[in-house]
Amino acid sequence: MRVPFLPMLLLASVLSACDSGNPVANDTANASSLGISYQMREFKRQGGAKCPSATIRIKPEDVLCALVRFSYPEISSDTKPELASKMNELIKHQLLDTIDGAPSQTTVPQTIEAFADNFIQDYQNDVNNFSSWEIERKIKVVYNTNTLLTLLFEEFGFTGGAHPFNGSRFIVLNLATGNPVTLDDLMNPGYEAALNVEGERAFREARQLAEHSSLEEDGFTFVNNAFVLNDNYGVNRDGLSFIFNSYEVAPYVMGPTEFTIPYEDISSLIRTDGLLGSKVK
Repeated sequence: MRVPFLPMLLLASVLSACDSGNPVANDTANASSLGISYQMREFKRQGGAKCPSATIRIKPEDVLCALVRFSYPEISSDTKPELASKMNELIKHQLLDTIDGAPSQTTVPQTIEAFADNFIQDYQNDVNNFSSWEIERKIKVVYNTNTLLTLLFEEFGFTGGAHPFNGSRFIVLNLATGNPVTLDDLMNPGYEAALNVEGERAFREARQLAEHSSLEEDGFTFVNNAFVLNDNYGVNRDGLSFIFNSYEVAPYVMGPTEFTIPYEDISSLIRTDGLLGSKVK
């Protein structure tokens, strides 16, 4: 199974929730002027030889259980139901993606319940399993404007091995179409080199690296020791945020790197007639 790695401020414009930090399960978002709203949904299922519950107490070191947890927005719209359905399908696809290192499946699960059942069954079929398994996936609404919506997918899990796996990725959507938005859609042609320069500046600041130190000697692995941004980006209030996940450009022990390039540093790169045109000064 595979993980294809694969916060910011939620504005009350297109989508607005009662709690933009850690929404309560099934908390209903207020309908926006565009007729789009969402509810946060939560799902939990566990199974195994020794699973704790409200009535069964087990010492943490004795637990033998597989646990699946999901938290995600369910989008709805009375005026644009097809658009809401399209975005919900994208969200479901992210939730049901496969996992690195877990046993391969003969069929791809079509529902959250089927995903959880398969995960638990794989755990129970592992005769060499002497610890618990866990997978938690969260999708958050982290920022939106009248035209763009940024979602953040986060995953944490353990299926045996030396250490857990984890990762995060942004998904930016065009609210008029429900389609993913790329950097090419937002930036002027030929933006790449200048954006990489500003990206390296923000990356070094986040990692507290000297301005001209060797990235390789600092422990990072970029081709030819030259910094290049990936496409794991999100639009937020202050700039473009990027995430390099564990193993992507550094060993697991160094962890992921998240940083933001301020709009004021890249305003000349942004399409004035594009979805970020309002950020151009």
